[in-house]
This record gives sequence, C-alpha cells and structure tokens, in this order.
Amino acid sequence: MLFLAFDIGTSSVKTSLVSEKGEVAAFSERKYPNMGQSATEQNPEIWWLEACAAVREMFSASPELAKQVAAIGTGGHMLGCVPVDVSGKPLRPAMLHSDTRSTREESDIANAIGRSELYHRSGNTLSAKSPLAKILWLKRNEPLVYEKTAKFLQSKDYVTAKLTGNIDTGDYSDGAHAQLMDIRSRQPVSDIFAELGIAADKIPLFRRGTDIAGKLSVSAARELGLADGIPVITGGGDGACANAGSGINAGEFYCSLGTTAWLSYDSPEPIADSGERVFNIPALDGESEGVFGTMQAAGKCVEWAKALFGIENIAEFDRIAALASAGSDGLVFLPYIEGERSPIFDSNARGVFFRVNSEHNKSHFLRAVLEGITFALRSILDVYRETLTVSDIRVIGGGGNSELWRTIMADIWNVRTWSVSAKASSVTSLGVAKAAAVGAGVYKNLREAPSIVTPVSQSVPDPALADVYNSQYDTFIKLYKNVKELF
Repeated sequence: MLFLAFDIGTSSVKTSLVSEKGEVAAFSERKYPNMGQSATEQNPEIWWLEACAAVREMFSASPELAKQVAAIGTGGHMLGCVPVDVSGKPLRPAMLHSDTRSTREESDIANAIGRSELYHRSGNTLSAKSPLAKILWLKRNEPLVYEKTAKFLQSKDYVTAKLTGNIDTGDYSDGAHAQLMDIRSRQPVSDIFAELGIAADKIPLFRRGTDIAGKLSVSAARELGLADGIPVITGGGDGACANAGSGINAGEFYCSLGTTAWLSYDSPEPIADSGERVFNIPALDGESEGVFGTMQAAGKCVEWAKALFGIENIAEFDRIAALASAGSDGLVFLPYIEGERSPIFDSNARGVFFRVNSEHNKSHFLRAVLEGITFALRSILDVYRETLTVSDIRVIGGGGNSELWRTIMADIWNVRTWSVSAKASSVTSLGVAKAAAVGAGVYKNLREAPSIVTPVSQSVPDPALADVYNSQYDTFIKLYKNVKELF
C-alpha cells in the first residue's frame, strides 16, 4: 500500500510515494520552467503540469508502483491567493506569499477590525501578505476577476481541485493562516467578511486535512497514469505538513529551511504571544496547533547570492563561504530582501550588507548571507525562549543538507542542531503521506502513524565562538532598528 504525496513549492514540486510504514518508495522533484512569472506571481497550471510529469517519471521507472496507490494528498506553499471560476480555471496568476501589494488593504483591515482582534481570532498576524488582504485588494483593483471568482484557493487547493474536480477544498491550516477562519471554532470569520464587504460564499469550506475531498477523476487519472476513483484527501499548507512529517514529539523543535524558513513546535492549544510575533497553524488532523515563527526569505537569499556572485551550486557556495572566519570579519547581512514576517512583520524592510570594508571578498559575503539568515531565525528563537527551554533543533528542508550551515546554526543559536534520517527535502511529503494514510483509514490519527524521521548527526555549539556571534547578533538587531524608518 502506497500513498502519493505532492509538495507544491514556489520553485519546484516534490513528489513522493510513501508506504504505510513511512518508507519512501520513490521520489521525484521537478523544477518549474521560467514561464514569465514574476517574483510574486505564478501560473498555477505549472504546479499541475509538473506534478503530472513527476508522477509519470516515477511510474516509468517502476510501473508496478501505480497499482499500489491507496490514497493521494497535496501540501503546498501558504499565504497565496488563486481565484478560480466555477470550473476551477484560474482567472489570473496566483498571488504568492511574497506579494505585498495589499499594504493599503492591510492598514484598512487593521483599522476596521483591529490587529489584536484578528490575531486572537485567527491565531495569526495580519500583514500585507495575508490572503484576507489580497482578496480585498482584488475586490478593489480587479473587480471583474473578483466578480467571476467562485472560490479563492491556496496552492494545494488548486492541485486537489485538479485531482478531484472539487473546488470547495479548504483546510484548517490554510484557513487559519490566511486569516479566513476562527482558529478555535474552525469556522469562517463571516462577521469579518461582512465588515469588509467580502462575499462569504467565495471562501472554500474548511475541514481537516485528513478528510476525503473527493475521488481521483477520470481525466486526472489519465494524466497521472493511475486508476480513477482513488481517494484524495483535503491536504494542508506546507507548514502543517512539515510538522506532521518532521517526527517531532511534544516540546521538540525543528527548523525548516526552504525558500522561506521557520522554527516550530507543537502545542495542544493555540498560543497567543503578547507581542503577536509568532502564530499558529492547526495540525492536519485538527488535533493540535503548530506554533510558528517564519522568516520570509531564507533559501531565497541563498539563491539570490548564488546568482549575484556566479556560484554554480550549493557545494561551491559552502566551500567558498567556509573560507571566511566565523562572523565574516564584521560583515553583517539583513536578509529582508522580500520584507520580513516574524518577529517584526515589516513588508517594507529590505536587505542590507553592513560594515563592508576593502578587505572583504566573496567568501565573506557568502558566509554573511548564511549568518544573517541564522540571526533572523535566532530573533524568532528568542521569542520562544521567553517561556520555553530549547536545547535541540532538527533541521529539515533543502538547507538542512548543508553541514556548514547546520554548524553555523548551532553556534549562533547555542543549541545542538541535528540532520534527519529522511531526505531533508522530502519531509513535507512524508507529512502529506501520513495524512493520506489517516484519510484512507489505515491509522486513526497522525499520532498513530509511524515516522521514519529521526535525528542522525549533531552539530554542537563551539563556546569559543559565542562572543563573536553574540556581538554580531547585537549589531544585527540594532541595525534593523536604526534603519527601519529609512525603508
């Protein structure tokens, strides 16, 4: 028995076939071709086309696996907005999480509803990236698109609709994070929609990610090379999927290093931070809450620096960055190239290299990028440390493959960091597969489903570097505060 899991990212789709024991039978990753999309918009059809190509790729290598698929699920990047018509056709390119054009709408929502009210209702912090603000922006600026919209979907919803033909496929994780759902009642915030003039019937139904959204349609089955009628779960946002796939127990932490990055742990109830700096995403089965602090651009900064400095691959990036000493000889990088989320929530913030001198070379700039991202994550970790003790953090996602980066994290965070047993880039898919196994009735809930993800090798903080990194971190924090108004 195998479960087909899609992880829809902003740069690629990762596809896995996973057994009921959590073992990966096949894996494929398809990078999206450049089809003219901007940094803040993407053609949703790319997600589906590459997902289909990935599945055909896996089955062409092992045709017998197609007959073992018992259920299908999708996880995907969050805080987007995909308006579709009644047939599920996109009415415009998807607005990605990096899209911050709705700053005016953010302000108007804050004035009409109140930031704290929205935070406590949804468990999430209002920003220009919020789908609630994006929907209001579309209503005001693209009224024809708004009027034709049957449902506003997230990335995984679009793919689930392509699989089943059902466009009414929202889940708790995306609903809360989009600030469209009350995190405690699990119901749409209909009173807020009414206050803002948003039609409630354009918001999809919210349900557990483990619930069945429909059956694989004949047309989708043909494109995937599968039999029709296979159950398809509702799925969830990538944060909830990563939580399920990471193998963490209550009180344990992990860091996901992808295009964006986050630090997270599980809580039985939503956590209301007094400073509204971290937020909550319901688990795929709705049984707990993931507490998140998310930075906007992590792997995105690395990819940007690779292109800027003509680096061919990550191995070369790490080799050159390792030539610079810890602290990059004073060079400090603010990694806010697309604004920032936790803990500052500033869509106007931008990247800065500070204290550049004539002795700095390429290695210093590359190492400063890794250190700057890690300082930003430490500012999230500091919020958690106000009430919790953190000694160990698992590192998943593509960035988790870098031993150099995991070592830098251990030194800057003063914790043990761990690589994991599963391929770092497949952990989100493992979470989707777990949810699909629950949806298919193999397991009662996510806690019952086994995990093959365990900590493997650790990086231990070097006490000799504590003073260097603490000094650099102090500069990092003061730097943002001093240039904030200039942004």
